[in-house]
Parts: sequence; C-alpha cells; structure tokens
Amino acid sequence: MTRISTSGATQSALLDLMRAQQSLFQAQQELSTGKKGNDLKGVGYQAETIAASRTALSRALSFEEAAIRSGSRLDAQNVALERLSDSVGELRSAMTSKDGTFIMQEITDSFYGAINALNSQHLGSYMFSGTRDDTKPMTVSTLTELAALPVVGDAFQNSDLEPTVQIDQNTNVTVGRLASDIATDIMASFKRIAEFEAGPNGPFVDPMTDVQQAFVIGELQNIVAAQDAIISVVGMNGVMQAQVESSQQSQKDRQNFLIGMIKDIEDVDPAEAATRFQTAQNVLEVSAKTFASLTQVSLLNYLR
Repeated sequence: MTRISTSGATQSALLDLMRAQQSLFQAQQELSTGKKGNDLKGVGYQAETIAASRTALSRALSFEEAAIRSGSRLDAQNVALERLSDSVGELRSAMTSKDGTFIMQEITDSFYGAINALNSQHLGSYMFSGTRDDTKPMTVSTLTELAALPVVGDAFQNSDLEPTVQIDQNTNVTVGRLASDIATDIMASFKRIAEFEAGPNGPFVDPMTDVQQAFVIGELQNIVAAQDAIISVVGMNGVMQAQVESSQQSQKDRQNFLIGMIKDIEDVDPAEAATRFQTAQNVLEVSAKTFASLTQVSLLNYLR
C-alpha cells in the first residue's frame, strides 16, 4: 500500500506563503514611502553612516543659521560705519573752511551724525557696545558734555570684548566692533575743537584769527588720520562680510551633499520598487495557490 503524506509539504508551503506575504508587505512599504525602512534597521550595516551624516547635517544647518545672522548684523554694521565715515568727512570739509561764522554749526551737525552712527542698533542691540549690547556705547550727546569730560575715554561705556560667532567647525568671526576702538581718535578731535571754541581763543569768527587758522590746520591732520582709520574699519567689515557669505554657501553645499548621501542610502529606486512589488505579488499568488492545493489534498482524490 502506498502511504500518502502531505504534512511536510503543507508546512513548507505555509512557510513560503508567509515569506511571500512579508516580502509583499515590505515591497508595498518601499513603494508607498520611497524609503527602505521606517528606521535605521532598514538600511542594515549603513545605519552608522546615516546616523553620523544626520549629525553632520544638523551641525551644518546650525552653522548656516549662524552665518545668516552674522551676515545680517555685518550688513547693518557696514551701514553704520559708512554713516560714521560720512560724518567725519563732513567734519573734515568744515575744517577746510575759512569762514568761522558757521563752522561750529557744521561741526555740531557732524558730531551728532557720528554719535547716532555709534549708537546704531540691530534687532534691538547696540552694535558697537561689545558684549554690553543693551547699553549705548556713547555716554555723551552734545559737544558741551564731551568737552566737560576729564579724558575722552570717559565718553565710552562699551565693554572690552568684541562679540564673536562660530560659523564653521574651526572658524570664529568677530561680528561687532567697539566704539572706543573705532572712534576714540575722532572724538578726541571733537573734544579739542569744543574746548578751543569755549576757550580764550574762541569763538570762531569770520575772518578767522591767525591762532584759529593755525589750530584748524593742525587739527585737520588729526581728523584726516582718524577718517583713514575708520575707512580701514569699513574695509575690514567688508572682508568679514565676504568670509561669512562664503561660509554660508559652504554650509549649504555641505548640506546638499549630506542630504544626497542620505537619500542614496535610505531611498529606494521607484522603478526597482515597483518591479519588486509586482514580483512579490506574483510570488504570493503562486504560494497561495500551492498552499491551497495542498490543504485540499484527500485520499478521495486518489481513490476515485
């Protein structure tokens, strides 16, 4: 008598059916999400690379944001520095006049322009106060107040520390200048002019006296030197702007590279995913038919 046993075949067919169902489910997930898996397990041995790349991407985003903020501040600072330079240029022009009647009015206007530039704010913070960005860097608002100070250094109340920002792994940039560093010389000129005007050889008259002309000529040299120094600061600010802009673009390029690398590892090819899905469907269908046929096997089929 022939012994007919289907138990082993049925068990094998059931395992094939379960594997086919799992393959179809995974292929369907890949096709719908475009990803190889819902977590790092889906990328296997490349999980460590993905984790490191995501950390680097987060860091690049932070550096880019820092560069954007720094660039905005440096742009505003450039405007303020140019206003300061223009005010000193007006002072220089006033000091070349031989008419003493209106010279102090022009000098006063120049002084106000310089003070306003030095007290400029960006997003509510004083740009030239160093780390004391909640405090006006200039303590004086008039030439009379400046002339009354024992020394010109008393006109400043900024901190001694310039604010810096990290825009790359190994790069920190100075994003703020100190009022005392850039304006001590020009404020010293304003102070000497105000003291002269209030002293025994003042006020300025038209025509100027010989003493007044000699004073103006001598002080003009100091003003020219102070203006050149401020123009140099404007130039250095421009260098910083270019550096920050370059860093911002570098961080953007780094992000694009990392995003691309992560996508290459995590994402599935749509065409390949569709093919795998169709194949998995076909395999499941065959496995289901095989299992169904085995579970319907009976001795009656052989005794008929």
